Amino acid sequence: MTAREDHTESFRLGTRHLKEGRLDEAARAFEKAYMADREKPLYMSYYGMCAALKWGKIGMGLELCTRAIKREYKRAEYYLNLGKVYLEAGNKKGAITVFKKGLSIDPEHDELNEMLVGLGARKRAIIPFLKRSNPLNKHLGIFLRCTLPALFKSKGPRKKETNVKA
Repeated sequence: MTAREDHTESFRLGTRHLKEGRLDEAARAFEKAYMADREKPLYMSYYGMCAALKWGKIGMGLELCTRAIKREYKRAEYYLNLGKVYLEAGNKKGAITVFKKGLSIDPEHDELNEMLVGLGARKRAIIPFLKRSNPLNKHLGIFLRCTLPALFKSKGPRKKETNVKA
């Protein structure tokens, strides 16, 4: 096995451990991949997130996740990882902002949507100068939320992309 295959396999192993909820093993696998290739944004982001969540290395996590986004800003999963670090640091507002940036890149990203819903993040009122509880705002919001997505959906089945690429 070549050195490249070795750290690619370490990363895959880390993602598997992460999905299974085994953060300690995931952190060690991501660390191994990152140490083998410190310039790869994918490894930076996941190692930074796990280092913050598992070992409390918030500063390192923020730095690595931010650096990964600066190198590849079109990857929604990097915003998810950075948002998780913000949450670990107790910065809910920062996490919500980062999750929303990730959704602007990939509005269909399930985990980003779940994180925002879990945090209780709400969209702005349709008519901002009226209270959210105003019947006009409520019913207009319900109407638009239910009808607009149906208008913009494509006719054929949408291919779901995988979020993790080595």
